[in-house]
Amino acid sequence: MKKVYIAHPLRGDIASNIDSISHLCRNIIDTDSSILPLSPVLAFSFFDPDKEPVKAMQYCLELLRASDELWVYGDWKKSEGCLAEVAVAKCNNIPIKFKSSPAEPQNITS
Repeated sequence: MKKVYIAHPLRGDIASNIDSISHLCRNIIDTDSSILPLSPVLAFSFFDPDKEPVKAMQYCLELLRASDELWVYGDWKKSEGCLAEVAVAKCNNIPIKFKSSPAEPQNITS
């Protein structure tokens, strides 16, 4: 299976963003069973993003480094976390896909 790290903004409307991420991951596996979506938001929900942002990001970036690709969703340019994830992926030569929905890439970089 291809391990795909799912980057999506969390802050703002946290409950709505978590719901969106859950639906994205579900749609991904329903569309392509060869993809293992790795969502740090869902995996590390035990961290409080307001009280433990550095610790949470350390875990997120470790998961990203173990991934085969980074897929970026939502209004990521306004998210410090997503910006960091994109930068780390670029530095580690992890392919990046900016997506508007699970099936539609907007732009692909490496």
